[in-house]
Amino acid sequence: MTAMAVPVRLAVRTYTDGVAVVMPAYHEQDNLTATVTDFLRTLEQAGLPHAVVVVDDGSSDRTGAVLDALAAANPGRVVAVHHEVNQGYGAAVRSGIAAALEQTELRWVLLTDSDGQFRSDDLVEFLEVRRRERADAVVGYREQRADPWRRRLNAWIWTWLCRIVLRVPSRDVDCAFKLIDRRLLEGVRLTGEAAAISPELLAKLTAREARLVEHPVRHHPRLHGEQTGAKLSVIARSLASLASIYGQMVWAPDKQSWVRRLLRPKDPLLTLVTVAAVLLSVGGYLYFRHQGVVLAYKDANSHLLIARRVLESPTAGAAQLGGVWLPLPHLLALPLVWSDALYQNGLAGAVVSMIAFVFTVRYLYLLGASLARSRFAGIATAMLFAVNANVLYLQSTAMTESLLFACIVATIYYLHEWCRFGRYKDLIATSLAIFLATLTRYEGWVLCLAALAVVTYTELRRHRSYIRTEASFIFFGFIAFAGIAGWCVWNFVIFRNPLYWKFGEYADSSLWVKSGEKAVGDLGVATRTYWLAAEHNIGLATLVLGALGVVAYVARYRLRSEAVAVYPLLFFGVFFIYALYAGERPLHVKEISGELYNVRFGLIMLLPASIFAGYLIGLVPSVVRRPELVRAAKGVAAAGVLATALAVPGVVTLDEAVEFRGSQWESANAAASGWLREHHDGGLTLMMSYENESVTFDSKIPTQRIVYEGSYQMWEPALRDPAAHRIEWIYMRGLPGSEDLVFKQLHGTPQLTRSYDLVYSAGDRMIYHRKEQ
Repeated sequence: MTAMAVPVRLAVRTYTDGVAVVMPAYHEQDNLTATVTDFLRTLEQAGLPHAVVVVDDGSSDRTGAVLDALAAANPGRVVAVHHEVNQGYGAAVRSGIAAALEQTELRWVLLTDSDGQFRSDDLVEFLEVRRRERADAVVGYREQRADPWRRRLNAWIWTWLCRIVLRVPSRDVDCAFKLIDRRLLEGVRLTGEAAAISPELLAKLTAREARLVEHPVRHHPRLHGEQTGAKLSVIARSLASLASIYGQMVWAPDKQSWVRRLLRPKDPLLTLVTVAAVLLSVGGYLYFRHQGVVLAYKDANSHLLIARRVLESPTAGAAQLGGVWLPLPHLLALPLVWSDALYQNGLAGAVVSMIAFVFTVRYLYLLGASLARSRFAGIATAMLFAVNANVLYLQSTAMTESLLFACIVATIYYLHEWCRFGRYKDLIATSLAIFLATLTRYEGWVLCLAALAVVTYTELRRHRSYIRTEASFIFFGFIAFAGIAGWCVWNFVIFRNPLYWKFGEYADSSLWVKSGEKAVGDLGVATRTYWLAAEHNIGLATLVLGALGVVAYVARYRLRSEAVAVYPLLFFGVFFIYALYAGERPLHVKEISGELYNVRFGLIMLLPASIFAGYLIGLVPSVVRRPELVRAAKGVAAAGVLATALAVPGVVTLDEAVEFRGSQWESANAAASGWLREHHDGGLTLMMSYENESVTFDSKIPTQRIVYEGSYQMWEPALRDPAAHRIEWIYMRGLPGSEDLVFKQLHGTPQLTRSYDLVYSAGDRMIYHRKEQ
C-alpha cells in the first residue's frame, strides 16, 4: 500500500456515504448479469447506499437487452446508459462517470469493468483502506494478472510508457478497479480514448494533489467473450490519445516553464542535430525498404528469429537467447517483435538500430564539440558519420552494429568528461554504457578492457595514489564487467560451460574461417584486407582526414590524462587485424578474395575517423586569424566535410548482402521457402536453423511450429523418431559438404521413408510431409 501525493482540499458539500459502481460494457452479454448481481449483493449485505451504472457501448450482441432487464429488475439500483454506436472504452467511461455524478448523490465512485475479472469482495476492503488511510482515492493494482503473456507484456510496456510520459505514479495504470471521491471527478475534463483514459485520470488527479493510495486487487480469468485491448487499432488509438493528453498536460499553465525550456534548449544546435538525425534515419529506412533490402542480410533474419522465439517457440522463454550472440539487441526488439507485421517486415529490429543511430549522432556532436571546444567541430563530426551511406543502410536493418556504435560513442563521451573533470557521475555513465556494449557485440569487450586501462592510467597520473586508483578501478569495473560476467554465468547455467560463447558447438571460428584463408598467419594480408574494408566503408578522404586529425591531436595533447579517453577507438583496427591474422573472424574484400564477406567490420573505424577529422576541422577558425575570413573558412570547411562524407565508393555493406542473396545457395533457399509459404499447413516442422535462417524466416512458418536445434528436450528426440513426436513436416539440406543435421540423422532411414513422403526436392533442399494415416 503506497501513498502517492499530499491531501487535496475539497469543497464542502454533503453527499450520501455510498458507492456508485461505474462499468462500461461492450459485447458482455454472457458476463454482465453475474458481474452486476455480484456488486448489488455485496453492497446490499454491507448496508451501503449504492447504484450500479452500466454503459452499453453500442454492443451488437444482446448486451443492451441484458442491461435493460437488469435495470427493470432493480429500479434505482441499476442505471442503464446506452450508446447508439460503439464509441470506445474512453467514451464509455466518461458517460458512466457523468451518469454517476448527475443521477446519484453517492460520495464514492468505483470504476471497474463488466467482464467479471474483478469481484465485489475487494470493494469492501477498498472502503476500509480508504477510511483507514483517509485517502481521496484508492487505486488498485494486480499483483497476479489472470491474462495471457501477451497482454501482461503489453500492460508492462504501457504502464512504463505512461509513467515516463505523464509521470503517473502507479504500478498498474490501466487496472480497472479505482475507488474515487466524486468531488475529485467534478470539474475534471477527460478526453482520453481507449486505454489512455485511465492514465489521464490518474495524471489529472495527481495534478490536483489528491491523496491517492495504491492497494492490491485480485484479478480473475475471463470466463466468456474476448478482450479487445490488444488489437492494433486499439493500441494505435491509445498511443495517439496518450500523445494528445501529453500535449494538454504540458501546455497547462503550471507547465509553461517546462515548455519554454523545451522550446529554448540550452544547446539549440544539439536539437537541430537530433532532428536532422531523426529525419536521416527515417528517410534512410524508407529508401532501403522501398528497395526491398532491409532484410537482405541473413544475420538480420537470425536476430529477428531469436527475439521472436523468446516469445513464441515450442520451448519459448529466455533460454531461446542462446549463448553465442549477445542478448541486448534481441531483448530490445521484444516489445515489437510480437507483431507479425513488424516481425515480417523487419521493422521490429530496425527500430532499435534507428534509435541507436540517432543517439550515436547526438553523442558524436557532443564529443566533437568537447574535444575541439567548438560546436562547429561537433557538427562536422556528426555529419561525417550521419550521411555515410553504409551507416544509413545498417541502421535500416535488424543488424547489431548501430547499437554497438551508440554504446561505444556514449562510452567515449562520458569517459572523456570524466578524464577532464573527474566527476564520478560521468564514470558511472561510462561503466553503464560499457555494460550495454558488452551485451551487444564482442567488440564491446575490447572496449571494456581499453577503458579500464584509461581509467587506471588517468587516476595514476591525476592523483599518484595506489589506493585512489584501486578505488576507481573497483568502482568502474563493478558495473563495466557485469555484462561479461553475467554472460559467462548465463552460458554456464544454460550450457554448463561458461565459455560456450567461445568454444561451443556453434561458436567455433572454424565454422566461418575456412581453410585457405589468405589473411590467416599473414600480417601483411590481414592489414591490407582490413584497410580495404575500412576504405570501402568510409572512403579514402575521410580516412586521410581522420589520420591527419590523429596526428594533430597527439601532437597537441600526447598522453595528458584529460585527453586520453578517445585513444581506445584506435584499438578496434588493431583488434580486427589480429582477428584476421589469428583466424578468429573472416573478412573478405574483392581485391584479395574475389568476394565480399563481413566487410561491414571495417565500418567501426568511421567512429575514430569522424571524431579526429572533426577535431581537425574544428581547428580551422583558430588557424584563420582574420575575423572577416573565419565565416568564409567555416563555409569552405563545411562544404569540404559534406564532400568528404559523401565520397564513399558505393554502399559496400549492401553490396555484400545483395551479392549473397543472389548466390546459388540463396537461390535454392528462396525456392524452398517459396514452396513452403504456399503449401505449409501449419503442422509441427523439424528444421535446423543454422545455415537455414533465410528459409526459416522467409517461409513464414510460425516459430512456435518449428522444432530446431534450440528447442531444448525436443530436438534430439524428434531427430531420432520424428513421427513419434508429432512432426508433420521435415526440411533438410543435403548439399555435399554442407549437409545439415536433419539430413545427416534422417536421410535414407526407415524412420523417414516409413512415415514421410518426399514432396519437394531442388538444389539439394528436400521437404518431407507425413503420410496420411
